[in-house]
Order: sequence, then structure tokens, then C-alpha cells
Amino acid sequence: MRQIDPKIIEERKKQVLQAVIHHFIKTARPVGSHILTDDYKFDLSPATIRNLMAELEDDGYLTHPHTSAGRIPTDKGYRAYVDSLMELQRLALEEESRVRHEYHGRVKELEEILVKTSKVLSALSQYTGFVLTPKLERNKLKYLELLPVAHRKILVILVTHTGFVKHQMIDADIAPEKLHRLNALLNSKLKGLTLLEAKQQILEKIEEAEREERELFLLARDLSGRIFDIEEEVYMDGTTNVLALPEFQDYEPVRCILRLSEQKDILVHILQEDLTSDKVKVMIGSESTCRELQNLSVVSTVYKDGARPIGVLGIIGPRRMEYHKMMALVSSVSKILNKLLSKGG
Repeated sequence: MRQIDPKIIEERKKQVLQAVIHHFIKTARPVGSHILTDDYKFDLSPATIRNLMAELEDDGYLTHPHTSAGRIPTDKGYRAYVDSLMELQRLALEEESRVRHEYHGRVKELEEILVKTSKVLSALSQYTGFVLTPKLERNKLKYLELLPVAHRKILVILVTHTGFVKHQMIDADIAPEKLHRLNALLNSKLKGLTLLEAKQQILEKIEEAEREERELFLLARDLSGRIFDIEEEVYMDGTTNVLALPEFQDYEPVRCILRLSEQKDILVHILQEDLTSDKVKVMIGSESTCRELQNLSVVSTVYKDGARPIGVLGIIGPRRMEYHKMMALVSSVSKILNKLLSKGG
């Protein structure tokens, strides 16, 4: 009997695996050998395809649900599929034009841009889009404005170098001339510091210059505890897109997705680890340590302030997503957001 080169067998298995995943992504239904024979024009006999699918199952790349004769990909199978994409397909020109068009309009403050970005990712992927805001220590103070707006009321406006703007109303009874001096003092002493450094140093700077001005010290303490206390946030959009998919009709997966949406700190904790690399990252099902993501895949990448990664954006969807398209989408949106941030910085 003629022996077949093992390399040829591996290549056939790879092609069969890709065909199974491609068909399952499109239909969400288990794939039988007859489908591959009829629809994918393999130059192989049905018996050979069945044997290859059985080997792929033995190797952990495919599995079959319940008593179905068809197979579906495992997380290991999806991983092999993602890794086999030698380079990302760039979005078609009209698709990239759509992305840019979505940003057109009033996007001045960073928060506006990030909210818009989550909506763009959701609209174009038809899954759940998310954006993690820059961490506290990655934001530098650009300027601070203290404005008297009413009796015993001061509006504090904080702007970071990335374009993040925070407004806060504070109770304080300070004469306008003292407020003006405090405004100049804070900007001269704190500008260019990270918000974490500014929060730690604001009392010290005020004490240095205004030891006798107790009301200034009290205001500084209020500023330290409130206006500089910026926690990471995750903007999410399109949760219902995922809930409408056929594989999420069971209660448990739905509960997990809703928990992710309601308790965003779960996602913050996972995404913060992604800031070490600016490549598109794919996390498939059980590859995540987060129980809420076991039935989902996350495609993410960082966005930057210049060359420095400051936050994470991406999409959450089913494991049967079209990975090459989602990876290209996330990459493209990240590049456009980087340009927007560099213009506003």
C-alpha cells in the first residue's frame, strides 16, 4: 500500500479544519462530512474526509454535540484557525470609509470619542464593542480651571494631555482673587504630572505656598479626594447583538454576558493585562480565566497616545466569529482612534 507523505496529511487536515470552521461560522450548525464533500469541492473521497475529521476530533480540534453526526470546532480548533491567518485582511476601502464616517461630527472630549468608538465597533461587527479608558497613572494633567459659578459653588474643569475632560461642582467659599491665585498656583505646580502624582502632591503644594490660608487648604483636600479620583471605565455597546445569536439562547451564557455588562470591573481587570503589546489579540473561550467569557471570544488591541499604549478597545462575540474580519476591524478602528487622539493632544 502506498504511504502518503505525513506533510500532505497534515495539510489536508488543516484544509478540512478551516472548511469546518468556515461553515460553522456561517451557519452555527454542526458540519457533517457530506457538507464538505458537496460544498467545498475537496478532491478527496467522503471516506477520507470522515477519517480526517475523526483524527481532528481525536487531536482536540473538533468535537460533536450530543448525538449529532456533525462536528463543531473546539477552542483549540479556533486557535489553530486564528493562528493560520498569516496576515490580517485589511478592510475594503468602502468599509474603512464607513469607519471614518462614523467618527465624523462632534467628537471633542476624549470621553465622547471613546463612547463613539464602542458604538462604531458594535455597529460594524454586529457584536459587542468595548473601550477601556486610560489608567489614572497614564493620564497627565494638561490644565485645571477653577470657576466661581454661584454663591459657595466652584466648577472645577480638569483636562488631561489625552483629551480627557472631567467636570466637578465643589462647595467652597473663596474670594475670586484667591481662587485666581490658587488656579495659577495649581497649574504651575501640577501641570505635566500624572493624575496619580497630582492627587498625591496637591496638598503638599498648597501647604507650601498658602499655609495661612485655611480655606485654600480645605479646597485642595476636596480636590484631591474628588476631582483627581478617576477610575478606569469600560464603555460597552451592542450587548443585545450577542444575546440575539442562536448559541446564546440558554440561560447561563445570557446571564454571563449580562453580568459582564453590569459589572464592568471584571472586564477592566482582564483588559489591563493587554497594555503590554500593541498587536491584535484574540482570546477564545476557555483561554480566558474569566468565567463570564468561557462561551465568548474577545478580539482586542491597544490605542495610543503617540507611541505609548494607554487603553484597550475591541469586540466581544461568539467563538464562531469571522476572526480575520473582526481582527481587521479592531486594527483599523485603533489606528483611526490613534490619529484622533494625536490631533487633540
